[in-house]
Amino acid sequence: MTYDRGDVVKGPDLFAEYDFRPYVYLSDESHPFSDEEALYAAVTTTRRAVAIPISDDDFRSGGLPRDSYVNPWTVASIRHADIEGTEGRLIEETTEKIAREAAGYLGVQ
Repeated sequence: MTYDRGDVVKGPDLFAEYDFRPYVYLSDESHPFSDEEALYAAVTTTRRAVAIPISDDDFRSGGLPRDSYVNPWTVASIRHADIEGTEGRLIEETTEKIAREAAGYLGVQ
């Protein structure tokens, strides 16, 4: 299965002891192995001052069952084969905001 930038997916929890967690797909086709993997920002239910809240208004389709926040500093490369499906798709403005924030943590202005 293939996924697209802005998809909120259910992937392996690389940061806690749960089986899965939601992530936001941030890569585009310029990723060197875009047919195999992508860069994802972790989604959490833990509110942090600098996390990006996502609400129903941020979703073009689908959604999440609980109040959720994206940690743009928590980015992981995940293989498409390890994704268990989609939870929804974010609107472009929200996806761009998350990507800009993630780039800022890498020193990109």
